[in-house]
Amino acid sequence: MSAPHLSLLALAVALAASPLAIAGPPEVVPAANTLPAGGQFGAGKQQFAAKLITRGAFVRTADGVQPATVDITGHDGLVIQAGRFGTAQPVDLARGVELDRGKSISLYNKTPPDPAAAAASGAAPGGGYLLYTPEQVREIFATGDPALIRKAFTSADAKGVAPEPLTEASVLAALSAANDVLRARTQTAWQLSAENGDLVVNGGVFDFHSVNQNRIQANKGKLIWNAGKLTSQGGGGETTLQGTAGIDLLGGRIRSAGAVDGKVSPIYYDPRQRLDRDRWTLGKYLALVTNGDINIGRTGRTGPDIQVSDGMLQIGQAPRSGAAPSSKAARQHVNLRSGSLSLRGEHRSTLLALERGFDVVTVISGGTLSISSAQSLIDTPTESPSLWNMQTLLEAGTINLDNAQLVGADNTVKGGVVNLSGLSAIYSPSGALTVSGGTFNVGPQAFIGAIKGDSKARSPYPSAQQDVLISGGTLNFRAIAPKPGEALVVGTHIGGIFAGDNNPAKQSLPTLSIGKGARINVDTRALPAGQYRIDGFASVEDGDGSLAIAEAIPVHNAKGKIIGSLETDGNLSLQVK
Repeated sequence: MSAPHLSLLALAVALAASPLAIAGPPEVVPAANTLPAGGQFGAGKQQFAAKLITRGAFVRTADGVQPATVDITGHDGLVIQAGRFGTAQPVDLARGVELDRGKSISLYNKTPPDPAAAAASGAAPGGGYLLYTPEQVREIFATGDPALIRKAFTSADAKGVAPEPLTEASVLAALSAANDVLRARTQTAWQLSAENGDLVVNGGVFDFHSVNQNRIQANKGKLIWNAGKLTSQGGGGETTLQGTAGIDLLGGRIRSAGAVDGKVSPIYYDPRQRLDRDRWTLGKYLALVTNGDINIGRTGRTGPDIQVSDGMLQIGQAPRSGAAPSSKAARQHVNLRSGSLSLRGEHRSTLLALERGFDVVTVISGGTLSISSAQSLIDTPTESPSLWNMQTLLEAGTINLDNAQLVGADNTVKGGVVNLSGLSAIYSPSGALTVSGGTFNVGPQAFIGAIKGDSKARSPYPSAQQDVLISGGTLNFRAIAPKPGEALVVGTHIGGIFAGDNNPAKQSLPTLSIGKGARINVDTRALPAGQYRIDGFASVEDGDGSLAIAEAIPVHNAKGKIIGSLETDGNLSLQVK
């Protein structure tokens, strides 16, 4: 736990950079046929040429392991004005198979791998385990030894409780599903491409419900999304939106959903070949791939509605033609100017993952970024909250965190609004969280900075804050009443401000400074009349770091009346009448 957020970043990077996650674009073969005005497409690869699509219903009639692959390419750009793209009968390759963590059948052979062979295959330390073969499954059941069978097919997540039902048929069904999903997710359903020039979407309905992957890509130009509705679901392969020169998402609706009809979908059986990852990876991934900026919305205009639920938003770089392998790309930006971008975790946490070495910053000058997690995820220590995992600058607009976290080096708030509800935090583990303006609305369990007292007993990736530098802005806190006779506690009855790594064994020497330019308001309407002292309202980790509050800062109530002060020791005094 010496560097908790290295683990978090490593997880995101591993998933984003996996050869089964963001893959390079498939080979583009010149199309032989002119695209008809609609049609049905059976199993196999079918290629068409088009420059402008204005109408038509295009339907795949084969999905899964032997899919229909429809490749539509515009040599000098592609414009989509309308049309419907979908699959007649999307397949569920894991139907009837238990997928939930701790309940699913273990599929990794417990025989330790040969270290040399594991290293040669590129397996990470502790990895190299392989899936059972059907023959091995049958041999284990042929022993008739209940203890051996339970041990062979019970995962570490199950805590010794064998999955049910545990029969030869149920294990073979799960193994077949794992192999089929892995095979299907690497195959393509739809590929809409502009070989040269831009790919422009002005309308259309893209119903990408498939276990196969999908791509909409401008190989050399920009992807410009002005309108149209895209829905991606069904687990398996990711949907990739690529604009090598840049991505402009200016209108319309884009949704990636990891659950179908309330049931979470399988992406694959975890490929890291480790017994501590002996389970299904669930949800759906949406990948944005570019060597330019990602622009979302336009200032003063209605922007897009982009939703990613139960999965991951991956952002990576496109292949750079002619660039030296060691050369570093210029810093890129995700510019949110209008519209909404949301990550929602209901069945699993939903994360932002960046490709390793990708230098990218989110700049919010309008619109709304919302990250949230269901309470059930927060109540499960083995689950993480949903995360926006990128350095972020808020100039205007809104950030909503509900049981969620925003983490990035040197986060900055100059304006706009940050709403923190549930167990939420905005923090910078390796740099500074700098606040010079804007408005924070902080719930009773939420924190500016790291969550005080966070640990692996609460989440796999405890929050950690280096420096918090507050020189301005309005900080609104809402208090709730403690039980009679109990003290008012930070993180339970009122939110707080905390700098520290939540690791007593580590000296990170954080600084927390609050200047007189900051205005602090506390909504005390839920508190009975009386005097309150809240210890450690603004604090650094005990014995580690420095607290710099030059002079007491007045505290106002919801009506603007002074009701107390934040003292130089970080304690808060309130007089409620």
